[in-house]
Amino acid sequence: MTTRQDASIGTLVSLMLVALILLAVQDAMAKVLGETISIWQFHLIRSIFVIGMVGIYAWIKGAHRSLVVGHPGWAILRGVLMYAAFLLFYLSLTLASFSQAAAAFFTMPLYITLLGIIFGGERASKARLGALVAGFVGVLLIVRPWADEPAFELIYALAGAVCYAIAMAMTRLKLTGDGSLGVYAIQSLVYIQVSIFAIMVLDLMALSPETTAIMPFLLTGWTMPEGALWWILLATGIAHLAGSIALIRAYQTGEGGMVAPLEYMYLPVATAIDIAYWGVSPSLSTLAGMALIAGAGITIARSG
Repeated sequence: MTTRQDASIGTLVSLMLVALILLAVQDAMAKVLGETISIWQFHLIRSIFVIGMVGIYAWIKGAHRSLVVGHPGWAILRGVLMYAAFLLFYLSLTLASFSQAAAAFFTMPLYITLLGIIFGGERASKARLGALVAGFVGVLLIVRPWADEPAFELIYALAGAVCYAIAMAMTRLKLTGDGSLGVYAIQSLVYIQVSIFAIMVLDLMALSPETTAIMPFLLTGWTMPEGALWWILLATGIAHLAGSIALIRAYQTGEGGMVAPLEYMYLPVATAIDIAYWGVSPSLSTLAGMALIAGAGITIARSG
């Protein structure tokens, strides 16, 4: 059995901060690209870039051990869950503001903490349980199911958060001793296979332009990228690779209930991008929900 040595708080915070800034930038790029190419094509091209970069990095650094995966079945299942998580999140991004979708998606640390308590034997103190309740109240403030126009498009992001939480819990419980690069390489290969299959199905279906226009990000097959689009896709691949590896290492070396709340650092980054690029400021209700979610995360971290 592989033993795990927990990282220091400073190391975990550093890993998570780097990971979340990079992932927020690539998610913003995905929202922009959603106006041009489909989610399937986005994942396919980016994952091909990433597989190449993983191989080059492992060769230059001699990091062959980090490519070793002792539990490929779990790694494949993790890859499928991650694909589902981001398919749903990116779909929500095309329908809602970046900060709203991000806030809904980042309920995942609440689910991760719950899974850690239920299946990982992690502590369930009153403070943690109270924080979880406060976090879910924050979700209600963001979705506003009582409003005349509730943000039901955020349901996609909430469902994606559940998939993501299961994948991260699996990383913690089943893939602790596996190489980070190997786990991520398998995830990228899953992305490639699923994307190719979806593109082939869509091309065979030959949907009418009217049908495709209903949800182009999901119903479009293959379109040839042009010009700067290739460089943007390469940039998303680099950001996604670096951010995901940092995230995997954080979950492999820290307690799930301690690492998960640090993911809330994504929210102010997403809000800043929303304001700076799209000129969209979150509502007071959304800000209040974010504050509750972030406060829940801090409480969970301090009670860890």
